[in-house]
Amino acid sequence: MTTTSPRRVLITGLNGYIAAHTAAVFLQAGYVVRGTVRRARTPNVESVVRALKPYHDGNRLEVVEVPDMGTDGAFDHAMKGVQAVAHLASPVSMTETDAAPMMRAAVQGTTSLLASALAESNRSSPLRSVVFMSTISAIFSPGRPAGHVFTEADWNDAAEAEMQRLGRKTPGYVVYQASKTAAERAFWRFADESRPRFGMVALCPAPVLGPPLYLPTPVSSLSMRVRDIYNILSGGPVPAFDSPVRSTFVDVRDVAELVLRAVEQDLLRAKSVAGAPDPVQIQGGEREDSGYTRERYLLVGQSGVSPQAMAEVLREGFHELRNVIRQAGESGDATTLEGLAATWGFSSNKAGRLLGREWTGFRQSVLESARAVLQAGRE
Repeated sequence: MTTTSPRRVLITGLNGYIAAHTAAVFLQAGYVVRGTVRRARTPNVESVVRALKPYHDGNRLEVVEVPDMGTDGAFDHAMKGVQAVAHLASPVSMTETDAAPMMRAAVQGTTSLLASALAESNRSSPLRSVVFMSTISAIFSPGRPAGHVFTEADWNDAAEAEMQRLGRKTPGYVVYQASKTAAERAFWRFADESRPRFGMVALCPAPVLGPPLYLPTPVSSLSMRVRDIYNILSGGPVPAFDSPVRSTFVDVRDVAELVLRAVEQDLLRAKSVAGAPDPVQIQGGEREDSGYTRERYLLVGQSGVSPQAMAEVLREGFHELRNVIRQAGESGDATTLEGLAATWGFSSNKAGRLLGREWTGFRQSVLESARAVLQAGRE
């Protein structure tokens, strides 16, 4: 009797918040996960390897070092023999004001990976799917008129222009938005120019929340929304509601599941496209009738939320900490900008159809995130 070898997926930035959950989902689905890290012998990499042990039988997690993902050929070795790639590694900083390093790392990391994927696919490899983790910040642009509903067809056309105008005075969050937008544009430009014979999907999640698989060192490197919970539970100020993007959220487990669903959609579709013509040019990330996936998804599990709502959920859910958790607006540390949140809308119907179930709700995500953070603090 013959046995079928498990499929292998490459996940970049394995020790990242979303990547760790994505690895768990693929391991549970029976895949071999090959995860890239900059250096293998670090506390955070050791922590994520331990956290993933319950999700596999002990021999389906591979860790490979990619010290500088922006160099040519950085992913050549890691790419060998994989059926799918989830490119989740990206420089993330909301305080960095020197745009050049972040822009270079985000764009060159993406183009380097795609070049390795193209070379591997040209060698008749099993590679059939590349999923790129973008962000809602590559979609949202404040120049849209009131009442506009953002979808996958929209692009942030303001961040890069603002960065060029302000130079070294550019706020960190604008640098982040510009780098992610530039990286996703490079992703789709590669699709247009190289016409690879594998599916390409970009996921654009809202600010992500949900219980981390492990607490990183230092704790300040937690993802933005989970760090907010950690700080609020510690008696810190409730963050100001200073952007309409803060009125949206998606749970990390939903994001991870959508990576898997995007990959499996590609792998299933690949079975029927042997000998298909080269992909034609995409239009706004939509799939053309070429047999190869070209899709862009906006991921918003719930809108109309805020840091203030997060604080209220925590006060209601953890009565023993009510004297520690500040009330929203206390000491002038938070401002509710209801008009800002109501100006625009966000539609994630397309991603919802791919997910195939209800999105995880904000209250559930907040409470489960808080429990995970508190439990980790006791260990």
